[in-house]
Amino acid sequence: MKEYKLIKEFYGTQTTQRSGLLLINHIEDGLKILEAISASQRAQKAYCLHPILQSDEAFNQNISMNFSGVSSDVLLLTMEYRRVANSYLSSMNPHNFVGFSCTDVRHMLVADKIQNYKDFMKYHFGKHERTNQLFQYFNNWFDLLDINYEKDWSSFSFA
Repeated sequence: MKEYKLIKEFYGTQTTQRSGLLLINHIEDGLKILEAISASQRAQKAYCLHPILQSDEAFNQNISMNFSGVSSDVLLLTMEYRRVANSYLSSMNPHNFVGFSCTDVRHMLVADKIQNYKDFMKYHFGKHERTNQLFQYFNNWFDLLDINYEKDWSSFSFA
């Protein structure tokens, strides 16, 4: 998949600051979740690209990136994901959330939040200075996404 190759090249061997995990693990775990929920190919492709364009800083740094071979619907979905995901960040009130514009964006957010929460609980819970705030943030997202992590995802195999 062209989009996976782009993010793999983009990330290279970069790791997360706190846990030392390869950044590509976020994409690989997310793709497993997307497959498990039968997300569309378009959602899977856009999910691969989301880190390249999600934050304002990333967007401005990468706006001129060569996306040849990536379909316009995947790029548009990546941008819509950016808009929806950024409407509720951990420093914000969940009432800021703009809602889901389409199933693909919802599926991408399910993958993103489940993957991030899994790593948060494994590597940061009780150690991060904002543990309580981040724990509540993830639970707010699970409410918005209408998912039960403990019941449906805590035993999911990422292997």
